[in-house]
Amino acid sequence: MTKFAENIEKITELHKQSLEPVRNFTEFAVDAFEKIARKNYAFYGDILEFYVAQAKFPVDVAEPKELFERQVASTREFAELMTDRVNEYVELGKVLNETSTSLFEKDVVEPAKKAAKAATQKAA
Repeated sequence: MTKFAENIEKITELHKQSLEPVRNFTEFAVDAFEKIARKNYAFYGDILEFYVAQAKFPVDVAEPKELFERQVASTREFAELMTDRVNEYVELGKVLNETSTSLFEKDVVEPAKKAAKAATQKAA
């Protein structure tokens, strides 16, 4: 009975080890999804704020020259904000790329190399 229990423990440990890469990838994917979704939420919030402000200018400002100046200033600020947002997306893309590459190396490439080495040693 002890041998059977030991075998079950070994099988359980092997299953746990084999599922670790899946768990790691899932954790990465959920984290990436959340970060991208939050960036999108902020981005679309900025767009909403800009359009609401643009729609209110004609109501709040009676003088055409002041209206034009406010619209131009608001558009400049919005363009700068969008540039910042784009840079944030680029930086997030770099981080996610580095993380995914690292995970792939650790969970796919290294085990494949170990398996190939073990197979050649057994064949010899």
